[in-house]
Amino acid sequence: MSTPILALSRSLDASVETLKTIGPTNAGRLAKLGIRTVRDLLLTLPFGWESYESAQIDTLVPGRQASVVGTVLSIKQVTTRFRKMQLTEATIGDEAGTEMRVVWFKNPWIVKNLRTGDRVALAGQVKSSRYGGGPEMTNPHYERLDADVEGQPKRVGGLMPKYHLVDKLTSRKIAGWVEAVLPLADRLEDLLPPDVRERNSLLSVVDAVRLGHKPTTDAEYWQARRRMAFAELLELQTAFALMRAKIAA
Repeated sequence: MSTPILALSRSLDASVETLKTIGPTNAGRLAKLGIRTVRDLLLTLPFGWESYESAQIDTLVPGRQASVVGTVLSIKQVTTRFRKMQLTEATIGDEAGTEMRVVWFKNPWIVKNLRTGDRVALAGQVKSSRYGGGPEMTNPHYERLDADVEGQPKRVGGLMPKYHLVDKLTSRKIAGWVEAVLPLADRLEDLLPPDVRERNSLLSVVDAVRLGHKPTTDAEYWQARRRMAFAELLELQTAFALMRAKIAA
């Protein structure tokens, strides 16, 4: 997902509207969050993370969040009898031969994105199914995987970011756009001098952006947040100092 978007003007000051898959509508939504350029997108870290521990279906515990990898055994669109609500219902099986029911509400396009036989990663809240007592997930995140490659999911499972949202934006969409432009993080200028970073045990801006968006541990994420918060506070202090100097002049 990362390479297509980079067919753009590789300027950090390029409008996010120039990125493929964003377009004018999503650019307008991002602008409401203060994200107008590639630089803004990189510097806007998630405000938190959801953790989805990898598990086999037969070890899933209701009430906990988890991620599983399996095969779509069946998938269909269903209209409920009473409220005439449309939902997508699937059965997922893993290598151990255990099955799980999955339901998505108000996402009719999923039945076109996932087909029987597809290898898929799911991440969501586990609950007991009303139909047989086995595990079930409702509206989980999903990622279709290459059936011929034993690779791990890139966007589903583990630590998944939570970004501030407006309108129809989703954290998954923003995470995808960030992943696409993350190679440009090397171009960010660090406004904190090396001695200030060393004295305060702070990451460089490049490391903070990379670890803030793609941490492997909670500690890495909070290191990144600490660095960005320090820079924001220093910027505010500088602005106030300039304002006081202007008033005193």
